[in-house]
Amino acid sequence: MKIVLGVIFAYLIILVGGFFGIKKGLTNTAGIVDDQSSAYEEVSQENPVLDESPKDVAGEKTDLEKKQLACQIMAVGEVAPVNAEHIAQTYVKTDSVGLVRKMLFAVQLRFSDRPEFADRMAQCEQGTNVSLDSLVEKYRDSIGKNAFPWMNDEEWQAINTATRKDKEVINRVAAEAQLPPRLIVSNLIVEQLRLFHAQRELFKKVFEPLKILGNATKISLGVMGVKEATAIAIEDHLHDPTSEYYLGQAWENKLNFSTNNPTQERFERLTREKDHYYSYLYAAIYLKEMMAQWERAGYDIKYRPEIIGTLFNVGFPQSKPKAEPKVGGSAIGIGEAKYSFGSLAYEFYYSGEMIEEFPYVTN
Repeated sequence: MKIVLGVIFAYLIILVGGFFGIKKGLTNTAGIVDDQSSAYEEVSQENPVLDESPKDVAGEKTDLEKKQLACQIMAVGEVAPVNAEHIAQTYVKTDSVGLVRKMLFAVQLRFSDRPEFADRMAQCEQGTNVSLDSLVEKYRDSIGKNAFPWMNDEEWQAINTATRKDKEVINRVAAEAQLPPRLIVSNLIVEQLRLFHAQRELFKKVFEPLKILGNATKISLGVMGVKEATAIAIEDHLHDPTSEYYLGQAWENKLNFSTNNPTQERFERLTREKDHYYSYLYAAIYLKEMMAQWERAGYDIKYRPEIIGTLFNVGFPQSKPKAEPKVGGSAIGIGEAKYSFGSLAYEFYYSGEMIEEFPYVTN
């Protein structure tokens, strides 16, 4: 009984601390530009969409291209069979060359300090005659370390389990917002990683044993980390036809309040412990508003989770559409390594993790 009361007390401290931290402006963080920002831009320009496959003169998929990618999946399998399994399964399910290229790129970045791996990937110019179906079988139920180091930690295991519990409400919000659920989840994952690694003691006492998502912290409100000022801006843009973030009349009443105390109602919406619907809804509309801003300016970023994640983290004032946006955001410490918010969003998105719960949308 004492242990349960201690857990509840610690959780209440988190909620109260988060509220006053936001009010006092203690949640502001400095952003960084990711060291690999130019590499993300290059691979995006090479693969601007996920459902585009190379074509030969007759309009059929280039056989050599598929053989090359199969060879590269095998190269990944030699160092990270778990990742090879995810990539092979995704390729068979989606038949998307652009998607698989980005999944391979994410792994290549993690092994950029291994010249032997780069050499092995380069040897795939002629491809392989091994079929993709056989690769799925070869790597089925693979074990070992993930190519993404943070996915080998206990924090990730807790987040993974807790996120799956919210599958139904996440997919519901994604359908309402007409967004890929995986895009919402990629930002949820990074917010939770930031929380769990910044609050190690609380993670051990509360989140890990209960397998729950962090709901309100000193950083932000709710499981998606939407600050109060950001939530107000999200609401305002829905009602302002002159706003560059305006989504149209169909969205104007989406976040209307039912009481005469919007401040309290907003806070309760975002910090509900057992119902995260509004946390996901505010986050989804937030993403949708910034994506609309960029589309109006002539830039389609729907297949750029690293840019969307960066914008989600840095906020409306820093969302400035441009031809070659930078990947970055808050620097997040995980173990001895430092990651940018945008790079972590990219790594989860293209990791193939939770593909059954939150599949890829390629068209």
